[in-house]
Amino acid sequence: DPRRALAEVARRFFGHPEAALQLVGVTGTKGKTTISTLLRHLLQSDGSQWGLVGTVRYHLGRRSIPSYKTTPESADLSGFFRQMVDAGCAGACLEVSSHALHQDRVHGFHFRVAAFTNLTRDHVDYHGDLASYLDAKTALFDGRNGAVPDVCVINIDDPAGRVLAEACRRRGKVITFGIAADAEVRATDLALDTGGAVFSVRFEGRSEVFKSTLPGDYNVSNVLCALAMAAALGRDPLALAPSLASFPGVPGRMERVEAGQAFPIFIDYAHTDDALRNALRMLRDITPGRVLCVYGCGGDRDKGKRGEMGSVAAQLADRIIVTDDNPRNEDPQVIVKEILAGFAEGAAVEVEHDRARAIESAIVAAQPGDAVLVAGKGSENYQLVAGRALPFSDVDVATAVLGGAS
Repeated sequence: DPRRALAEVARRFFGHPEAALQLVGVTGTKGKTTISTLLRHLLQSDGSQWGLVGTVRYHLGRRSIPSYKTTPESADLSGFFRQMVDAGCAGACLEVSSHALHQDRVHGFHFRVAAFTNLTRDHVDYHGDLASYLDAKTALFDGRNGAVPDVCVINIDDPAGRVLAEACRRRGKVITFGIAADAEVRATDLALDTGGAVFSVRFEGRSEVFKSTLPGDYNVSNVLCALAMAAALGRDPLALAPSLASFPGVPGRMERVEAGQAFPIFIDYAHTDDALRNALRMLRDITPGRVLCVYGCGGDRDKGKRGEMGSVAAQLADRIIVTDDNPRNEDPQVIVKEILAGFAEGAAVEVEHDRARAIESAIVAAQPGDAVLVAGKGSENYQLVAGRALPFSDVDVATAVLGGAS
């Protein structure tokens, strides 16, 4: 097995740096980037230094570089861990993708803590079906990765998470989180608005009020996961409330674009029907006016979700502009046609293939009390078209439009 051999040789070549680090990994369809970034922020509140490997950037101790994969190849990971050890890092927070688990990129790495967030449809183009997708993620917990984690942190608000938690309890320690009454790290008394959330967290019979700038109940779940992972490392999660209040957020994950305008603009990575539903439903609940949505679907990826995303947008947004989102090697007009199949005949949906013009159109049309969501690309700074990576940033475009409007 060349991939497992590569992982073993790389660890030896770099002097087994992973043995000197506390490795914590998070897998699941949604939330990995926010949770891993937030967890690093919380853990560093005591003055220690932690590395980070994920979708947006790799923080390696003395330097930070742009990410090229959510979870890099095993040889790169060992090299990154060596840099973290040499820089004095206490540990590393990792996003662990289903691709990485299926391809043995984290084979043999022992995780102090492994967390599961949720399971919804994604990457069916790679795994074939949802069952295979879940099976790949389960490898982080059942020993197929090479070692069973010391502690498994599981979201029991998710049906797949409940099943996984029971399986993990037969192997070792489990900490559960969620809104559910039997969750060990539990949120109650949620108050949500466009500025974030206020809620109470209960743990071991105690309670503390937390304030977060991250909007939406799904971000409350992300916070609970990070707190549960901190608890698994021996930290008091309730003592981390001040650190959460100072968390600046994650680029491209419900990132606000602010220029003094009278309505919020959010840039988000939502690129599946479930993620888009969560983002739009959250905005629907807290927006007094209209919700305007700009989004598209990527080319050379799961085609089955295109119509489903169209159906979600039609149900939850007041004005919809379908545009291009990394068409890659597919015809953008074909992609849009498959998206529009999810809309009822005669639905009020606009098509603008030029993504910059689509964003501008939504922002110009927004009124006080409305909210604008630009979904699909998040922090990406490129548009993939016919084998080329063209410079493009949703944040930069929105900022430029607001600058021109002022």
